[in-house]
Amino acid sequence: MLLEIIFYTFASILICASLGVILFKNPVYSAVSLILAFITTGMLWLLLEAEFLAIVLVLVYVGAVMVLFLFVIMMLNIHQEEERSGFTKIAPIAIFLGLVIAAELIALYWIQSDQFSGLESISNSSLSVDNTLLLGTELFTKYILSFEIAGFILLLAIIVSISLTLRTRKNVKKQIASDQIAADPKQRVRMVDIKRGEN
Repeated sequence: MLLEIIFYTFASILICASLGVILFKNPVYSAVSLILAFITTGMLWLLLEAEFLAIVLVLVYVGAVMVLFLFVIMMLNIHQEEERSGFTKIAPIAIFLGLVIAAELIALYWIQSDQFSGLESISNSSLSVDNTLLLGTELFTKYILSFEIAGFILLLAIIVSISLTLRTRKNVKKQIASDQIAADPKQRVRMVDIKRGEN
């Protein structure tokens, strides 16, 4: 019963964080809400005893994708007046979200303690094999074609994103490597004999 209460509490936090992503007008607030949604989803995966999926979700999405999102938001310079406000404007919501994440971690640690050793888990799984091994076996045997297609799509997305950044701009000085290599070292420095003037 207590595990179900914790599960529904995490699910409610996840729904509120997801609504915050689409309802906040400030893109920084939306990005922070998305971080909370990812971390709470990872907590739900931990409750379901899917540790590998939880760690991958936090490392990939929170550690890489969200950093990229925040970097793009900072590069866009959406509102200059919001940039001048500094850290104090976002500090209360950041402290609140940090306390929520800390409470979730304490709840998970509390569940893993000896108090709940006799309780059944939500997933009701009595597997003797590690779920990471089962996931890898299924991924690289049964779903190998889908895995390769997903890798090709990601590679295509990287190529397209790089090609979009290669725009031609006017009045930009560029290096010409062939001219630099073909330059004669003797012509780079010219010795000039300067005669002194008479007093």
